Amino acid sequence: MHLRRIKGIKSRKLEGKKIVLGVTGSIAAVETVKLSRELIRRGAEVIAVMSDAAKKIIHPYALEFATDNRVITEITGKVEHVELLGMDGIADLLLIAPSTANTISKIAAGIDDTPVTTMASTALGSEKPVIIAPAMHESMIRNDAVSKSVEKLKEMGIEFVEPFYDEYKAKFAPAETICLHVERKLYGKEFEGKRIVVTSGPTFEQIDPIRFISNRSSGLMGHEIALELWRRGGYVTVITSKPRGMRLPDFKEIAVRSVDEMLQKSLEEVKKGCDLFVSAAAAADFTIEMAESKIKTQEELVLHLKAAPKILHKVREIYDGEVIGFKAETGVGEEGLFNIAYEKMITDKLSMVVANDVLERGMGTEDTKVLMITKKRKEWAEGHKEEVAEKIVKTYIEDVL
Repeated sequence: MHLRRIKGIKSRKLEGKKIVLGVTGSIAAVETVKLSRELIRRGAEVIAVMSDAAKKIIHPYALEFATDNRVITEITGKVEHVELLGMDGIADLLLIAPSTANTISKIAAGIDDTPVTTMASTALGSEKPVIIAPAMHESMIRNDAVSKSVEKLKEMGIEFVEPFYDEYKAKFAPAETICLHVERKLYGKEFEGKRIVVTSGPTFEQIDPIRFISNRSSGLMGHEIALELWRRGGYVTVITSKPRGMRLPDFKEIAVRSVDEMLQKSLEEVKKGCDLFVSAAAAADFTIEMAESKIKTQEELVLHLKAAPKILHKVREIYDGEVIGFKAETGVGEEGLFNIAYEKMITDKLSMVVANDVLERGMGTEDTKVLMITKKRKEWAEGHKEEVAEKIVKTYIEDVL
């Protein structure tokens, strides 16, 4: 009952989903309270299952408090594994986080002598999705027998959240990363097999080695749209001046700085194959020839700017596929914004255009208000950029895909 205030406060992407969280005897088990809460903040219900080894690291009461559900520490006459993960089980996914080398090898060998491995055996037999987030010493995960067990489980359809390596350990992935894996596993697969290129963020045009011209764009909207397309199965490449350092499968970030660099990388990625191009970057409209050394302070400085290449126009010379475009204006009013955006949609042959008045909000802010235009609709969306990104992608799916 005490979780009502936090359930779904971050998003509703896992609303109505039941996640079985298997906890094994890694020291990273101490992170599962935080992980449980992160899943719940996205709308999920979490039911924890613990091995005996896990109980030596973290007390079941901690996870009972974190999930507001009784923690399963043994399989009883209620056959909890079947109730949750059997053919008609009420759970949607088994997440084993953290998983030890011992648990990985047991599952690969079909051994189910702990509540967690019994849950895994049952989920695999009923074809319920399973995700494993390993955490152990680096020497253990590099053990050939463990590596072969990991590969075998991947062949069986189990998804792994890759650990990050530090201090000779394969450390538990961040809760945010694990939650993103869960969301993608349980989301629709509208973009499965599709290659998507997204441009995002501002560009920086150097005046001299120290100074530059840029704008207030945070790149957050482009980032959130890229993640939303990735959640729905896409292979996403983000070309951005503000990379987030995401470590996700089928998700690549290419760091650029200038509009020329962004154009070059956009053309390179589109040539590799592209099913959807999302032009969300606030790329510079003007460039400048950089001075080789710092310009000395003076009372007046005249800068000579020249028009920058339009990335979308150059992409259109080699690509005639689907495009979502963005248009930022200032102080033009709702009717003016629609007219400008609609003209852009026709002129640039866009499948969809997203427009906003950045004097109101949107550039450099956490939330935004945008006008979504397709050949079938004209509709406003507002809220946090993660929420708006979801609305934009859903609109594209409904009207274009």
